[in-house]
Amino acid sequence: MISPSACESLDRMFVHSLENTFSTPSGERAAVTQVAQSAPDPGSQMVVLMIASHTFRLVMALHFPKVGDAMRFLAPESQGEDAGPQALRDHMSERGNMCCGMVNREMGRFFAHTGMSTPHIIDSRSGPFMTALPHAHATHWRVAVDAQLHIDASLCIHNRAPMDFEWHADAQEEVTGELEFF
Repeated sequence: MISPSACESLDRMFVHSLENTFSTPSGERAAVTQVAQSAPDPGSQMVVLMIASHTFRLVMALHFPKVGDAMRFLAPESQGEDAGPQALRDHMSERGNMCCGMVNREMGRFFAHTGMSTPHIIDSRSGPFMTALPHAHATHWRVAVDAQLHIDASLCIHNRAPMDFEWHADAQEEVTGELEFF
């Protein structure tokens, strides 16, 4: 069982990581709103990462738009060879790592021995099957980067032991300038 407090805390962690990972072209935090279900665009891809411990598994999926729109946002300076499919996968994976890494660090405050997977890039048509997996809590979010571009995000949690904790972003100390080794 996951307590309501833990569900709300996990959602806050995920939203906080989305806000810090994605920003608008003017440099402000992107608006993140909860949606009933993710609705990725046809032809889009998603990067899937997991955080796991011996008592739980969190699956996070970021649904990126079509290649041109995603590259315009992820790497506006990319041109020529740098704008190819591998560059897009690299940029998507890096954003996924940033988002998932923030949640992993915060989960480490409450749970020992958490691990984070490498990013997996799959077709967004697989997204609806994510909630077909056994889970105790699932939420979907929309990140509005600008008027034309949004990124959908999903969080799905499966636990094997009770989870109960309370997390608030404003209660955490800000750490900057440190390197994290994987």
